[in-house]
Amino acid sequence: MNRQTQKVIRFVLHLLRKESAIFFWFLLRFISALFPLLTVYLFSEIIKLIEQKATLTAVAFTFLLLLVVRLVDNFSRLLSIARLEYHISNLNSAIHNYFIADLKTETKEERHESVQAIRNFADASCLLLRLVRQPGIDSLVSLVFTPLILFIVDFRVAILEVAYILVYYFIDVYTTQRYRHLRDIQNTKTEVYYAKLQETNDIDLEQNSFNRHYNRLARWYFAEWSFLQNAAVSFYVLIFFFLVVEVMNGHKDISDVVLIMGYVANTQVFLNSFSDIQDSLTDMSIALEHLAKNKTISVLDLDDLM
Repeated sequence: MNRQTQKVIRFVLHLLRKESAIFFWFLLRFISALFPLLTVYLFSEIIKLIEQKATLTAVAFTFLLLLVVRLVDNFSRLLSIARLEYHISNLNSAIHNYFIADLKTETKEERHESVQAIRNFADASCLLLRLVRQPGIDSLVSLVFTPLILFIVDFRVAILEVAYILVYYFIDVYTTQRYRHLRDIQNTKTEVYYAKLQETNDIDLEQNSFNRHYNRLARWYFAEWSFLQNAAVSFYVLIFFFLVVEVMNGHKDISDVVLIMGYVANTQVFLNSFSDIQDSLTDMSIALEHLAKNKTISVLDLDDLM
């Protein structure tokens, strides 16, 4: 995370101080994210008990544990998500109030551009927090604990898992740089387009420019996610093939494959969410830059904040 992104996060945290309860609900959301890891383990344990022809009582007890874990998971997750949604909505209003306090413009078109810049930043900030709420926290928990669990189960798979995460991360860093450049241009086109739209019906030039640059952004979206998903699939198949060979050689049971692949399958889902968060952080950073450069918004100074 670069220095500029850190400053943007600190700025948002500053605005969140009035919503102090949000940190409690994020903590509860973090705790709720631990339960899916336990669910995967209990599922594999049931498969193991079946393989070992265990008693019905033992299988039923594990099923009961699985049910309790899932119910607690649902309650804590849904409650924290619902309360976080309320506080994130309040952040949207706080951002609007912060920036319009000293907003002074000479023309309506300037005001429209300034308001659109504020909306871009507010929307990006709220989207980021919603992504962190779910599935961002789930991703953090999974990507911290999954390699640790796999080191206990099979250190060779754990090494492949760590390599998988690192390769995905460096691809994401590279592709995000290009995304940042394209998103910066698109935000400018968005501000100009909506400012003109609120003043006149003669918007052909601005609309064509907006659509042309958005098409460039969409094409890069395809390229970026193709790189990321192909890397993920390659490691998924490699790990799966390794486990199948181990089972065929008599070194592992089917329950071991279920356990390991359950964690590996979740890795791709959670890495994808981190990519979404990375893009959202980029959106928020660019939106704040546009606000800082806007001459009509006096409460923010680019040199001080950025």
